[in-house]
Amino acid sequence: MGFKIERKPFKIGSSMAVTLPPAWCNYYGDRMATLTLVGNTVLILAPQGLEAQAQRMIEEVEAMNEK
Repeated sequence: MGFKIERKPFKIGSSMAVTLPPAWCNYYGDRMATLTLVGNTVLILAPQGLEAQAQRMIEEVEAMNEK
């Protein structure tokens, strides 16, 4: 089931960071060893194994924005 949670970014060095929801972290467990960021106008954080699905979602969003 989808969810929406707002997070406030905070500065770490020259980057910005956000914390991840504990339930999400627990659900994905070991698949969080590496997370992939995919994005353009929207940013998607994908756990291991879901990178291709995240890329397809970004492409769909970008196609909708072109209309």
